[in-house]
Amino acid sequence: MSSRRLLVPEVIQTSAMDCGPASLKSLLEGLGRPVSYGRLREACQTDVDGTSIDTLEDLMVQLGLEAEQVLLPSDHLLLPEAESLPALGLIRLPTGFAHFVVIWARHGPLVQVMDPATGRRWPTARRFVQDLYPHIMSLPAEGWREWALSDEFLKPLGARLAQLGVKGSDAERLISAATVVPGPMGIATLDAATRMTEAMVSADILRRSNARPVVGSLFERARASAEGPERIIPEAYWTVRPAPEEEGQEPQVRVRGTVAVRVKGLKALAPQAGTAADDGGAALSPELQAALTEPPARPGHQLWSLVRQEPLPLLWAALTGLGLGAGAVVLQALLFRSLLDLGRSFGPPLERLGVLAGLLLFLGALALVELPTALLLKSLGRKLEARLRIAFFEKIPKLGDRYFRSRPSSDMAHRSHELHGLRLLPDLMGRAVRALVELGVTTAGILWLAPSSAVPALLACAAGVLVPLGLQPLLAQWDMRVRTHTGSLSLFYLDAFLGLVPIRTHAAARAVRAEHEGLLVEWSKAARSYLKAGVMAEGLQALCGFGLAAWLVTSHITHASDSSRVLLLIYWALNLPVLGSELTAVAREYPGLRNTTLRLLEPLGAREEEARTDGSVQAPVSGAEPAAVSVSLEKVTVHAAGHVILQDVDLRVAPGSHVAVIGPSGAGKSSLIGLLLGWHLPSTGELRVDGARLEAERLVALRRQTVWVDPATQLWNRSLLENLRYGTGQGAASLPRVLEQAELLTVLARMPEGLQTPLGEGGGMVSGGEGQRVRLGRAMLQEQVRMVVLDEPFRGLDRERRHRLMLNARELWKGKTLFCITHDVRETLGFERVLVIEGGRLVEDGPPAELSARPDSRYRALLDAEELADREIWQGSEWRRLRLEQGQLREEQPTRKTA
Repeated sequence: MSSRRLLVPEVIQTSAMDCGPASLKSLLEGLGRPVSYGRLREACQTDVDGTSIDTLEDLMVQLGLEAEQVLLPSDHLLLPEAESLPALGLIRLPTGFAHFVVIWARHGPLVQVMDPATGRRWPTARRFVQDLYPHIMSLPAEGWREWALSDEFLKPLGARLAQLGVKGSDAERLISAATVVPGPMGIATLDAATRMTEAMVSADILRRSNARPVVGSLFERARASAEGPERIIPEAYWTVRPAPEEEGQEPQVRVRGTVAVRVKGLKALAPQAGTAADDGGAALSPELQAALTEPPARPGHQLWSLVRQEPLPLLWAALTGLGLGAGAVVLQALLFRSLLDLGRSFGPPLERLGVLAGLLLFLGALALVELPTALLLKSLGRKLEARLRIAFFEKIPKLGDRYFRSRPSSDMAHRSHELHGLRLLPDLMGRAVRALVELGVTTAGILWLAPSSAVPALLACAAGVLVPLGLQPLLAQWDMRVRTHTGSLSLFYLDAFLGLVPIRTHAAARAVRAEHEGLLVEWSKAARSYLKAGVMAEGLQALCGFGLAAWLVTSHITHASDSSRVLLLIYWALNLPVLGSELTAVAREYPGLRNTTLRLLEPLGAREEEARTDGSVQAPVSGAEPAAVSVSLEKVTVHAAGHVILQDVDLRVAPGSHVAVIGPSGAGKSSLIGLLLGWHLPSTGELRVDGARLEAERLVALRRQTVWVDPATQLWNRSLLENLRYGTGQGAASLPRVLEQAELLTVLARMPEGLQTPLGEGGGMVSGGEGQRVRLGRAMLQEQVRMVVLDEPFRGLDRERRHRLMLNARELWKGKTLFCITHDVRETLGFERVLVIEGGRLVEDGPPAELSARPDSRYRALLDAEELADREIWQGSEWRRLRLEQGQLREEQPTRKTA
């Protein structure tokens, strides 16, 4: 691993579920294989399970790492003899959950760890071993003994014995005595004796010089104990114990240790999807291929390409103004120095007035250069921000659903909000150019004024440039850590606003506060580290600059005979560290703007929804379209986050059919319909709409011809009319008819401003049931509809109203292909066809009357369960019935059941 970096790259996770891909990105980058973090996140949250260490091991192998998952004793993992680093490991959080980290290297007593939650950290080896996540599993006794007798176990064990003073022949004698014992317990006993002795030495119970005989004594006594070795060595020091014997099964042992995926180096990548792997392994999926081939972000190049859209003369004018301004400042000091000799060089008053007038003219010309340059830089900043905002908002509609499902919405909002800082970038670059030019001109002036002080002058100039450049990567890394934590914190603010009522209802405020506090602590640590780095940079710059300036002035005074130039030399010499401090300040501010640009370029550079233009997929011609779509699924399987959510689904739906979809929660009902909307892609099998594969332009056309009613559909903080007409064309259907069909007239009657009444954010000014009717009304206003998707469309409404609205909807969309996902099994009796989904499989498909007539059908069982619940629970006499209607609360008397 010759390309392995000394310091592991830092990658901060965006959400709590991203520690896997963040660790994988860090590990690959550190070993010299660049990979896109964004694409890895998408793959780990859609196609594969990024929270499984087994899946991450497979990904590491596919991405070209020689990786192997191992179960080792915790105290062996960090030993050089174990050859297990670098590795992807698991630590235990205070909550008890497992968390992925990159264990990069051991440096003496410290371990270099990349924690996606906090960044790079340096815990002691002893403390880190205590944080490792413990894992226990059963293994064949002989298999474990065979491994324990190999160098992978014996070398680390020998190193541990050597630290206790058991070396050479003594160590060989103990190991030989342990290995001759039949079965696995001989070597396991020596391992436990060694660990117990180490604990006594660490606790200062036993001196290290006296540990050698203790190890042997513990081993011999435990091996010879008639009551069992655990009577001599407590349970906590054992990593291997015999498992309970089961009849017909070979002897097993229970092994306790830590699981890690160690990396030996790089190897060839897995082949791309569609090609066969030479070793029979898994091929590289398109998402992983995209993660490897996506070019790294170049924020400087992207920003320069945006700035270059300005007319070239304006850019040259800005650079010229900066150069003239910097040079004029140095010339200004020379002119002011000349004023000290004004009395001797110019006698008559008119000559002196002429010199002063010339000086004032120079200052006026300097102001005429400085002011337009500053205004031009401000204008460039505003235009740069505007272009990036336009690009961001134009990009959002082009991103697929897979992109948004793999990222918190609060993080996207934070990226957009941070854009305002980029307007300062041209001004910051102007400050850098001006400081560099002034530094160069000032150094040239010093060399002209005091050639004997050339060495300290050149060193001071170099320090002013090199110190900020040298600290730039460190500042950029810490700034990115702060910004990522800030983006994660914004998730809590958004969730607290959106989920305030559920949080209070379930008394979850303390849990939310604890999680927020944990992130806030990490943010504060990162912010303090960043501030410390900035102060360190400025302090180092000041120390170098003023120290070299003092050397420069002292050298000149010592060797020069002309003292008339000393004052100007002192001014210029002291100006060098000031300019260096200005460059350091620029270097401190630039990482923030660079990281803001990087975070913005990630969505701007994301893949858009595929739109094939090769002519193989033709968008249907509107004039020849049938009134409804036909749907065909052949052996379709869908994976999400490494889990199978739909498996081997075969389905054919004729145009104009009305199909009900039922099943338990989480069975895959919404995922099945999500295939038609492009939210999921078939992993295997084929999906066809109107006889053609659903992809590219055809998917876009289908979405435009589909209405979708779902409780999660957004209601905007706009008027009722605007919410109803959202997404409709100018020739929308009759609004009065829709108000009646969606039963919105009663809602409209109590709105103070009628159709112009705002609904509040997310429909907060209307009830849940009223919001559902608004969503239904919006769908009913759509034109050129060929497919209708109703996903729990009437949640929050009473049964009678649900039934009426369903009849109205089916009557309106008669002749259109309609899918209705519902938990109201009784309502599906009126449909011509019903699909029963369970465990991601289509278990039943047919007319409701036929399915309900079969006593063994799942549909019949669901129908009976609903009727039983309604009869025994909801109509039971043990319930009190309170009816809230038109603001009045009254109690109804339950209907008593008769025998």
